[in-house]
Amino acid sequence: MTTVENEFLRIAVKQKGSELSSLFNKETNKELLWQGDANFWGGQAPILFPIVGTLKDDKFVHNGKTYELPRHGLVRKSDNWTIEKINNTSIKGTFVSDAETLKVYPFSFKLEITYLINGKKLEIQHKVINLDSQEIPFSVGGHPAFNCEVNNTVSYTDYYLEFEKTENSKRHFLNENGIFNGETSLVLDNTDKFPLTTTSFDKDALVFKDLKSNEITLVGPEGKILKVSYPEFNTIGIWATPKAPFICIEPWIGYSDSTESTYSLFDKKDSAVVAPNDTFKASYQIEVL
Repeated sequence: MTTVENEFLRIAVKQKGSELSSLFNKETNKELLWQGDANFWGGQAPILFPIVGTLKDDKFVHNGKTYELPRHGLVRKSDNWTIEKINNTSIKGTFVSDAETLKVYPFSFKLEITYLINGKKLEIQHKVINLDSQEIPFSVGGHPAFNCEVNNTVSYTDYYLEFEKTENSKRHFLNENGIFNGETSLVLDNTDKFPLTTTSFDKDALVFKDLKSNEITLVGPEGKILKVSYPEFNTIGIWATPKAPFICIEPWIGYSDSTESTYSLFDKKDSAVVAPNDTFKASYQIEVL
């Protein structure tokens, strides 16, 4: 575990998956990041790459050859990360493709995730560096889960999400295989608030592809807790396991396949492509309030 801190925050990053494992508010003496209770969900803040969500039939085709990738890609559970403390306020995780990754994702790349604290903000920087002679198609995103403190006097329904702007937005439903089935439902109906309930995620994640807001704030019974700002990301997932005391606010570039998938990563809507010898960059911020 690698740790850095300033007067307001302390963060820790695991070697496995280069996953954030602590976001500690020193002013309130509270851990804000979900601590991975496997009775609900063992993750904390996995890095999603080179896909977000699920591929149709867990596969894609490139240059006539079929490859298989598991849900959320190949780096979030990998031990092949190099973690280094850059200075007293930043940690960088680096993952480089190798012979094994090329068997399931035939592109040479370097992925860098940098965690940088500045005042009360944590910035999570993503870099996808193309080491190949061909274009690389990919999706990338975060999956941070934040504690909702539930006890004898506080319930999960005492929490809500507040959007930066008034929204009119539909969720896009996933089928039992994690693929978009074309069904939608209006969730944000001329409102800037989404109340959390124990049944909010009975039908999997809420996926919003058209939000006007670039910021979402988690609000609890004692007021605002933290704000996630994501101006460089085009999609937001909101998720928790049913009846679990946490909420995930997930900035994504790209998302699951639909039932109409062509099996080409280059055809995936709202995903990204990086040219040879080029670097893709995108960051989001978590501000403690």
